[in-house]
Amino acid sequence: MSTIEHAGYIVHNNEAIWGYGRTADAAWDSFLAEMAADGVKILGDDDDSGDEHGLWTRERDYSIRSASAALLAQAASQGGAIGWCDVGGVACTRAEAEG
Repeated sequence: MSTIEHAGYIVHNNEAIWGYGRTADAAWDSFLAEMAADGVKILGDDDDSGDEHGLWTRERDYSIRSASAALLAQAASQGGAIGWCDVGGVACTRAEAEG
C-alpha cells in the first residue's frame, strides 16, 4: 500500500464531505458557507432552544480530517456526496486507496 500525502482538509459527517480547503480554517469556512447557502443553521452543544425552527444541525456532528490533493479535487469537481477512504490517517479517493 502506498503512502498518501496530506494536501489539505475536509469537513465531513457520516453522509458526505461538506467543506474542504488547503487549511483546516479554509475547510471549516467552506463548510460554514455551504451550510449558510443551504439555509442550515449550525448549533453548538448548548444551543438548545424552543426558538430554533427550520433547518439546523449540530457542530459536533462534523469532523475535520487531513485529505489528499486528489480527494480535494474530486470534492471540488463532483461535490461532497462521494465515496472516499482513509489511508494512514489521510482521507483519499478510492482510486488512491486501491493504488
